[in-house]
Amino acid sequence: MEMILVVSSILLWVMVLLNMLWTLGLARRVRSVHPVMDSLKIGQRAPAFSAPSLQSSLMTLADYAERVAAFVFVSPHCEPCRNELPHLRELSSKVREYGVELVLVSDEGEETTRPFVDGTMDGLTVLVAPRSHNRFFSDYKVPGTPSFYLLDAQGKVQATGIGVSELSEKIEALPRVMKGGD
Repeated sequence: MEMILVVSSILLWVMVLLNMLWTLGLARRVRSVHPVMDSLKIGQRAPAFSAPSLQSSLMTLADYAERVAAFVFVSPHCEPCRNELPHLRELSSKVREYGVELVLVSDEGEETTRPFVDGTMDGLTVLVAPRSHNRFFSDYKVPGTPSFYLLDAQGKVQATGIGVSELSEKIEALPRVMKGGD
């Protein structure tokens, strides 16, 4: 009887070890198929970009020099992005009080982006940067939509995250000097 207990214990431990090895192998395979996206780091200078706005002007990072800007990356096909639009509209008037310019960056062309924002984002700069034609999303290492980068007046990343509520918190936490105060 004791021999059966010893053998069954050994078999159990062998199964546990095999299960652990199998799990580690699966994790490695998933990581290689879906690598973790690296995002821009706090304090890092934002990469230069060039993208047309819905107002038909070509915008670059230099257009935001000496201004604090929050770039919110969206996709017209993204349901969470659609749900965030009303909150973005509310936030756009609030951030002006902090001296922050809110800029929407769409990963689709004008024909898809215009109906997505039409009537809801009046007065807000909307850039169109289709991933197939523009490197904006890849250069900024955008992890997904909706997400954001908050840049200071020198073009350095001050905050990054996902969602309008997190962006609002980051803007409210900005140093007073950065907000255009004393």
